[in-house]
This record gives sequence, C-alpha cells and structure tokens, in this order.
Amino acid sequence: MFVTARLFGVRHARLLSLVLALAASWAVPLTARAASLYTVTVASADLGVVTSAASGDTDFRIDPTAGSVTVVSGTATRSVNSSTRATVTVACAPQVAGDCTHNVNVRLTAAGSPIGRARSLTRLTFVMGTAQLTGGPGPPGQAAFTIAPVGPNASVTFFVGADFAIAGDDSGLPTGPAEADFTAAVSETTPTSGGTGRFLATVIRSIAVSKTSDLSFGRVERPVAGSGSVSIDAVTGLRTLTNAVGLDSPSPTRATFNITGEGGQAFTVTVPPTFTMSGPQALTVTTSNSSAAPVLSGNLGSQGSFVFGVGATAPLSSTTPSGDYTGSFTVTVAYN
Repeated sequence: MFVTARLFGVRHARLLSLVLALAASWAVPLTARAASLYTVTVASADLGVVTSAASGDTDFRIDPTAGSVTVVSGTATRSVNSSTRATVTVACAPQVAGDCTHNVNVRLTAAGSPIGRARSLTRLTFVMGTAQLTGGPGPPGQAAFTIAPVGPNASVTFFVGADFAIAGDDSGLPTGPAEADFTAAVSETTPTSGGTGRFLATVIRSIAVSKTSDLSFGRVERPVAGSGSVSIDAVTGLRTLTNAVGLDSPSPTRATFNITGEGGQAFTVTVPPTFTMSGPQALTVTTSNSSAAPVLSGNLGSQGSFVFGVGATAPLSSTTPSGDYTGSFTVTVAYN
C-alpha cells in the first residue's frame, strides 16, 4: 500500500507540470503582439503678414475645406489674401501581422502658450483629405473623431482650421512672429499623443499719421501786372515768389506730418496732386511732398517713425482778389 500511494503521487505531479507548461505556451502570443506604430506630422498654416488693429483683438477664421480666411471680428488686415490651412498626415508602421488594420481615434486640442500677439486657438475644425471618416466629430474646439484604418506602411491626411485671434496695439504684446499651436493626437484606443500643428503670422503694428504743422503761404502781394505764383518747398519750407512780393508776417511754412508704425517697414504716402482754396475766389493749388521711398525708422519688433513735408504752389495774377484764402487736403499712408 505504501508503494502504490507513492506512485500515485508522482503521476499527479507530472500531470500538474504538463498543465502549467500548456498554460505558459498559451500566454506567449498574447504578450508578444505590439501596438501599431503611428506617426503624426503637421504642415503649419501661415496667415503671412498681419497689420494688427490699433485696439482690440481681431479674430481670423480659417476654413479647413479650402483654406479661405475671413475676419469674424476686429479690424486687423492681412497683406495677402492667399489661402492657408494645417495639413495633418497620419502614417502607420506595422510591428506584427494585423497591425494598422483598425480604426484610429483622433483628438484635436489647443496646446501650449501663444507666442507674440497670437491668442490661443478656438473652434478647431477639420475636413478629410485622403483619410476616411468613420465616426462623428465632437464639438468645435475639442474636435474628436474616428478615421478608417490607415493600412500597413501607408499614410492618410486631413485638414485643420481654427479661429486664430491676433491682439491689437493696445495689448502691449510684442510684434513680430506670432504662433498658436494645437495637438493632433491619434490612437486605436484613447488618443494621448501625436503631432503639433502651428498657426503662424508675422504681426506688425498699425500705421498712423498725424499733422504737426499746417501749410501756409504767408502774406503775399499780388503781381502789379501779368501773372505770377507763390511756392513753398516741401523739404525746406522756404517760400519762392514769381512776379509777386512776400511780406514777413505771418511766416510761411510747409505742412509736416509724423508717421508711426512698425520699425523698418516701407510705406506709401498719398497726397492729392491739387486742392482748392476758397476765399474771394477759388484758387487751385498744386502740391508736392518729400516722402520719396519712405521707410519707418527702427526694426521689426519696435515702433518706428517718419516725418515728411508737403509743399505747394498757388497761382497769382494782377486780378486775384485780395483777402484770406483757406483750404484743406487729406494725407493717407499705407504699408507697401
């Protein structure tokens, strides 16, 4: 009896060892499978050069469908009207057989801290490129959706738009490069990591013009006979008389204007070629100015200034009525 019981115990030990070995063999394929390897790259959206508003933010809406840009609110302007949008590319590299054949969840979220005069992105939107949408999107601003399998060693694309706000001059934020980012996270389960997309702009402060002195011909005696003229030099302010006599008081002056804006920027001055002074009779005055190829002082990122003058020539004749003559003209400036 003692021998039989001993043999019975050995047999059961061998069976237990066999069961454990089978269990271990079943566990191997469950732990060997690696997750599909996804990579996300994003081509940035660039608004180009933006002239910010003198005050308040301007909200630019970038449509992902065609990249069109519209102003939702505010008075900032772009130097060009070209389209732009962010392009997201999702690629999949298989690690084992069966990888890259499952649906992929995507989540778009604003990320990081804005740079320069950019504000954080809002209303993130998307549209499919070569990717195929298989799940409904979430609300704008926290866009979440599902795309069909990418496929082994393949890639798909979709496009992203957003509301991209640029702060005004009164914000105190620096001009120059502006950037607001978003993350495009992807996963077959819960997306937590992916690629970073950027909405970019080069921001310059608004340009403004202010008058610092008026144009004045002073007091002039009309010609005794025939015709003549009185002129004010746009650069020096000196008065020139032809067949006329000028009196000392009041002193003749050129009109002067001060331009302020982004340092180092070229701009254009527009002065009407003529304007009319009213008085005992109308006099048509021809203007000149000293603003050839003007550029604001300083560099990008700092405030610049520029001063220019406006001169003019008024016709006179022996029959020009005596009296006071006044008129006005408008000067406008704009970045090139």
